[in-house]
Amino acid sequence: MAFAIIFKFGFWTFFVLIYAVVATTVIILERKRPEKTISWLLIFAVIPLIGFVIYLFFGRNWKRRKLTSDIYLNSNTTLSQEEKEWLKKVLGENDIQYLQLINLLKRNSKSPLFLGNDIEIFKNGKEKFSSFFKEIENAKESINLEYYIVKDDETGKKLKDLLIKKAKEGVEIKFIMDKIGSGRLKKSYIKQLKNAGVEIAFYSYFLSPLLKFVNTQVNYRNHRKIAIIDSKIGFIGGINIGNEYIGKSSLGYWRDLHLKVRGEAVNGLQKIFFEDYQTIVKAERKKEKIDPSKYFKKQERKGNSLIQIAVSGPESENSSIMQTIHKMITIAKDHIYIATPYFIPNDSILSALKIAALSGIKVKILFPGKMDHFLVYFASRTYLEEIIKYGVEVYFYRKDRFIHSKFVSIDGLISTVGTANIDIRSFELNYEANLLIYDREKTQQIEDIFLEDLKISSHISQDYFNNQPFLIKFTEAFSKIFSNLL
Repeated sequence: MAFAIIFKFGFWTFFVLIYAVVATTVIILERKRPEKTISWLLIFAVIPLIGFVIYLFFGRNWKRRKLTSDIYLNSNTTLSQEEKEWLKKVLGENDIQYLQLINLLKRNSKSPLFLGNDIEIFKNGKEKFSSFFKEIENAKESINLEYYIVKDDETGKKLKDLLIKKAKEGVEIKFIMDKIGSGRLKKSYIKQLKNAGVEIAFYSYFLSPLLKFVNTQVNYRNHRKIAIIDSKIGFIGGINIGNEYIGKSSLGYWRDLHLKVRGEAVNGLQKIFFEDYQTIVKAERKKEKIDPSKYFKKQERKGNSLIQIAVSGPESENSSIMQTIHKMITIAKDHIYIATPYFIPNDSILSALKIAALSGIKVKILFPGKMDHFLVYFASRTYLEEIIKYGVEVYFYRKDRFIHSKFVSIDGLISTVGTANIDIRSFELNYEANLLIYDREKTQQIEDIFLEDLKISSHISQDYFNNQPFLIKFTEAFSKIFSNLL
């Protein structure tokens, strides 16, 4: 009996020792940031075995193949005389730092400077869907859609019925959905679209290296929300396909920013779509032949906006969207306005905001007054409390509403709008896309919406956080432990 107990004790001691060595070795060899490594080691220690399994699914970088293709758009590393003249027209005298920002996007996202674009700004789902459904109804040649969330509710059914109708009219339709974001979509929804001739492609864990039927890439998401109609009209922003985006959910009225684009930048959105679509099709070993060249047209110059497109994903050599936002913060001269539903910045963004505020730049951040994701919401609050101490003005949106807008603007001249939040997930784990807009008029429109929202929001002081009950403070502190993993 004693021997059995000793043997059992010795076995488990040996097992735990081996587990500790293997788990620690694996996490160290990943060469993550020190704070992220420590967070995972803490999880390994608190919940042995289970913690390691969680790491395999949510922590390890399994991604090996990129969502890329052989589609290239001309992107010279130096500005042409024509581009310089356009910049002067929309921004005034060229500033060398704006040129540096342009060069950054040319290098980290291989994005040309798209000239002559017209941008229509929607501030909620009703405005967006009104235009979106109208353009789909009028489509003659092609409809390319890429959405993170698609729901089988009133809004989703309207889209489905329209797509079926257009497919029967001979319009070519391709639709990329994220397997996680649209995981609750009924099979009947997909079947009806496919039967009508709509080509569906799911971004999923199609390259899972552990076991064919085990999803080790569940932590990667295609978070993009892009639509291209007849290769002439593009949509991008924070609005997915679902009723909540028109205010029909427990979160109430839904404030979100979405853009409709005409001009050269539509080809940039088309490029993103086909990079994703081709890779998914190839990974699924389908024999579908795609000739993307027929979808890239010579675009008429519809307006004055200059646009670049920042793209990033889990395999990106550069965290392009993060770098773009960081550069915008560092070159701001008067003010920085940020709207984001989640605020878990990395050290670079956090330091840049602190330095900007200490330097006298007016920094204002608009954040939801109510939560939709528990851990992310309370972790975000700790970072907001931290930067308030440096002079950043933080505002909580009305509690009977929800703000999902994702944008940064500086000095009333330059803004970035798209699918990326100010959080580590958007910077490192998700496939995202943002427009960088060089246009005084359009940026001012975005800032006017922002300032109007501030009027119905609450200005949060340090006292607000100091006076929170112990349970809230503990929840915030607990959530922050996992902030690098969210």
